[in-house]
Amino acid sequence: MHLITGGLGFIGNELARQLSKTEEVAILDNRNRVAPRIEDLSHIPVHPVDLTDHAAVAGALARLKPKVVYHLAAIHFIPECNDNPERTLRVNVEATQGLLRACEGAGVEHLVFASSGAVYADSAAPLTENSPVAPVDIYAWSKWFGEELCRWHAAQWGLPVTICRVFNNYGPRETNLHILPEIIKQLREGNRLYLGNTTTRRDYIYTSDTARAFMLLSKTIPRPVETVNVSSGHHSSVDELIAHIGKILGRQIEVVTDPKRFRKADKQVQVADLAKLKALTGWTPAVGLDQGLESLLRFEGLLK
Repeated sequence: MHLITGGLGFIGNELARQLSKTEEVAILDNRNRVAPRIEDLSHIPVHPVDLTDHAAVAGALARLKPKVVYHLAAIHFIPECNDNPERTLRVNVEATQGLLRACEGAGVEHLVFASSGAVYADSAAPLTENSPVAPVDIYAWSKWFGEELCRWHAAQWGLPVTICRVFNNYGPRETNLHILPEIIKQLREGNRLYLGNTTTRRDYIYTSDTARAFMLLSKTIPRPVETVNVSSGHHSSVDELIAHIGKILGRQIEVVTDPKRFRKADKQVQVADLAKLKALTGWTPAVGLDQGLESLLRFEGLLK
């Protein structure tokens, strides 16, 4: 059996959807952020457990006895993380520690941990798993702390862990107003967008590709820990995303710079080197940016 923490969230619901086609799946989720339009997952049991309740987590894993655990539950919306760093550390770090102990007690064979490309330093060159680490905000620090806990448990108790450094996901059923949901929200009201820094370049990956990468990596058991980038291997600026969207919709979109929307700390360029992921699994992204944006806009009702 495969267990997903945060399985009702943005990436989690797509992972549950794909996994349930071939595996018995269960979800641990406190329903803090539930993705919209997931009625098709009603056949998957959901256990309403808050991961900060370590005893409840240990009890759930002892009952379910999962073979593989995918740990996706986290606070990952940067403004929310920055507004409440203490809660971010409780959810993203302390809860990860509790889950790791529960996995050991339940005899879990493999933990797949969703970390983030945000842990890396700014770099114009593609980031390998050995690139320098330099978090600039509490979210990235929390993911780096979580990674270190995974490495410690793997070394001390032999729990196999795959650390997936996931870059910028996009697709249907978002649960937070990241850049693409914000753009879509504003486009519902007109062709003028009020945004912050639109020159930063990020590596965007469609959620279905991320879920497929997680599933493939779950079949490759590390001895005892492996760190792997998960993304598309291509980067785009926000300006370029808007240009793609305007072309797809046939609309002339105006961007107005709003200084209040700029982040205090940001990185100019992030793009992943995917050589390791491809070598381990043979995975390549199936959804290109134009196709992914078109699918998202259609899902959101902006494109008929």
